[in-house]
Amino acid sequence: MRAARAYQNVDRHTAVISGNTVDLVILLYEKLLQRFREARKAIELNDISARGEATSKAIELIEKGLIGCLDMRQDGAIAEQLRHQYSLWLNQVLRCNLTADLGLLEKVEAEVKDILSAWQEIKKQPPAINRLS
Repeated sequence: MRAARAYQNVDRHTAVISGNTVDLVILLYEKLLQRFREARKAIELNDISARGEATSKAIELIEKGLIGCLDMRQDGAIAEQLRHQYSLWLNQVLRCNLTADLGLLEKVEAEVKDILSAWQEIKKQPPAINRLS
């Protein structure tokens, strides 16, 4: 079991080091969804500490990962729309942590899944289109 987990970590590190922008964004969205699953479980178990940890990690992924990788000069209006969406998610995740509101978490999770789906469609495009950077 430990060997499989170690392999997954190496596989993720390799994806980050060798991946293109689309792969990295998809990885961030997938990790964000994982944090939401952890937060949901913590809310269901009424584990305030675990809820705080999961939501803090989700917030960090949004701030440092998703917002941090936006290129406002190159991507213009799309980057601005994404920054606005990410800011909304930050506020919603903070509120979810404070109130343990599963409905709010599910709403944000659905929005993340929608945008992740769009990124996955971009990845399916030919390589010339696939490279955003």
